[in-house]
Amino acid sequence: MRKTDFDPSLLQELDRLALPAVPSTEEERDRVFASAQKQIHGATPRCKKQRGRPLLRVVRSAAVAAAACVVVLGSVNLANPAFAESLPLVGTLFSRINRDADTRLRSEQLNQYASTVEETAESADSPYTVTLGQIYRDEDWMRLSLVLTTEDDSLAGFDTIRADAGGSMPLDPADASGALVLNSGAVISQEGTGWFTRQDDHTFVMGLNYPLFLYETDGPLSGETVTMQLHDLVACNVEMLEERTSEWGSQYRHWDYHDETPLEGDYTLTFTIPEPGTEGIRTFTGPLEQEGVTLHSLTATPAAAKMEIQLPSYDGSNRYTTEVRLTAEDGTLLKLERGEGQHLDENDGSSDYRMTYFFDTVPEDSQTVTVTVYKIDYSVQPNTGEVLTQFTVPLS
Repeated sequence: MRKTDFDPSLLQELDRLALPAVPSTEEERDRVFASAQKQIHGATPRCKKQRGRPLLRVVRSAAVAAAACVVVLGSVNLANPAFAESLPLVGTLFSRINRDADTRLRSEQLNQYASTVEETAESADSPYTVTLGQIYRDEDWMRLSLVLTTEDDSLAGFDTIRADAGGSMPLDPADASGALVLNSGAVISQEGTGWFTRQDDHTFVMGLNYPLFLYETDGPLSGETVTMQLHDLVACNVEMLEERTSEWGSQYRHWDYHDETPLEGDYTLTFTIPEPGTEGIRTFTGPLEQEGVTLHSLTATPAAAKMEIQLPSYDGSNRYTTEVRLTAEDGTLLKLERGEGQHLDENDGSSDYRMTYFFDTVPEDSQTVTVTVYKIDYSVQPNTGEVLTQFTVPLS
């Protein structure tokens, strides 16, 4: 089952957020509870049971409703728009998705290494067609690109189509829009929420990311047939109300939805999970140690950049923490998507943390990357932090 432990420091972080003044309704609280239940169904994670301080987790995701407030991280340069125009639509979906300023796990390399699928689903109740265009998988992530098309002008006034069932969280995770259901009945949930973004009046594209490393199954996932349903789609226009960025790249974003219009139709896509890709992968292997920080390894695949690093816990202090930033050779900030970790000694809450972070992938023309670790003092306002140490390492 999915891990149900939580880190108390997460609650301290939530206390520091500038939250909306309007309290949650009972319906919203029920939806959050249902979302939590989703975490304990389906396939089993590989996380160990903690007897000391619980596992640390940093996730760039949220169950978003109207006027959502989320914490996301970083910003990077957009993909080259000309590349997408040089190939047929389905074979260029990842490039088109990469144009969106808030693309998760940004990568300009996926078109080169992804497999083209062209699995199409239609619904008798609607004029829309959904096509699964491309699949890429490494050892940790599976990434899908989809396109929604229509021949009429019903979507001409919208910039976004929400594919998160209007923010609803079903009690059974298999019923969630975008969830992958294996033949065994196990469920793999997507990271975050899916949005189609507008290309033109008749075309919207979306990328979905699945953290396979969180799940255990009875056998290898390669060759497994999975089914995905998209339902309760909502067309809307998104307005960014507020945005703040910290020195190390974390962002506070507050947006609202306008002109929300439910779209009729349910769409079912079936496909086979491919073998993990082996091309286009570059690595650095440590360890490198400075100022109590040990960089163990960094792996850049076409799907994501994965970092293994050991960080000080400051004897379990609630006053200090660390933040990690990853930049490409040209200084481009690679957004953090997720972090998982635990104490080196699970019985000692003052021992160092061993963390695994996932970021936007490293551009292929970047021969080196720079890891910057910040020490944050929560007793100082604002929490700007100071550079604790920095590593610049080659990828080969």
